[in-house]
Amino acid sequence: MMHLGILFGGRSYEHEISIISAYQLKKKLERLYEIHLIYCSLQGDFYCADRMKLNDFKYGNTKKLKKLKLNKLKLSAIVGAMHGENGEDGLACNFAKIHKIKYLGCDTFASSVSLDKYRSYLYLKNNGIKMIKTIQYTYEDYLEGKKVKILPAILKPLTLGSSIGIKIVEKEEEWDKALSECFEYAHELIIQPYYENLEEFNLALNEEEYSNLERIHKKDAIFSFDNKYSDSFKVMHQALIEDSRYLEFCKIARKVYQLIHASGIIRIDFFMIENTIYVNEVNTTPGALSMYLFPDFYKVFKSSLNLCLTKEEKKYPNSHFLLKNNINK
Repeated sequence: MMHLGILFGGRSYEHEISIISAYQLKKKLERLYEIHLIYCSLQGDFYCADRMKLNDFKYGNTKKLKKLKLNKLKLSAIVGAMHGENGEDGLACNFAKIHKIKYLGCDTFASSVSLDKYRSYLYLKNNGIKMIKTIQYTYEDYLEGKKVKILPAILKPLTLGSSIGIKIVEKEEEWDKALSECFEYAHELIIQPYYENLEEFNLALNEEEYSNLERIHKKDAIFSFDNKYSDSFKVMHQALIEDSRYLEFCKIARKVYQLIHASGIIRIDFFMIENTIYVNEVNTTPGALSMYLFPDFYKVFKSSLNLCLTKEEKKYPNSHFLLKNNINK
């Protein structure tokens, strides 16, 4: 049986979400593969968590964590389940690369550009993708009293998930409080117009396949951690739909996939405003790889894993040779 590692945790506000993703994936994949759990703590230390249960993390029982000895696991590939900074930004991919293990997921470029909400906005917009108007706002802007001429507005920390540190400003007098609360999470924010009546859709894809289209129905303006990641959320807030514009969503998603040079399974979050489709965010490591969106997740996962295992690594010149020749110049 093939041995796969699931890399999760990390020094991130999304640490707990990552743990949930890892155990959802383990449950789904363990009948096909020998699964090993590789846990990165909030302190940045790596452990083997094969003996850990989900509740052990919930109740702080870390006695079952063991010192990580990667060579003993005999991994064919590592699957990324890290969310947010210090993981989804390329660290997970580089961890695998440093240890010369295949990585199922996006490379450093795709990961880092997608996690940064402002740079991904610029990059995709300048390559012909319709995006919501977005401005960058830093803590220095806040200290200098820089005004924002957008109302109503939604504020988002630059590199966090769509359920963390989000604020809506509807009145001028609400700006200071909203900004100060957002800056507790990040040094940089993005600010966008807030649309009351937009429709939100999700679509996942890999190198060859597309998922069902998901329409999000939100009771609240902003998702909380609980309603986004609980089992009940999938029943209460989402519906897989047959939309007449499904192929249009797929076409945009494929263009984004190619533009960021993605690999493996990603999810793209869309807005529809006045019948126009906009890309909202690109998730290079969606929760549990958005497996519930695919009619046949095993087929999709196997196809990405096969491409991952057969893909040739980029060949780089010998570093000692380069160093020697630079010294001699």
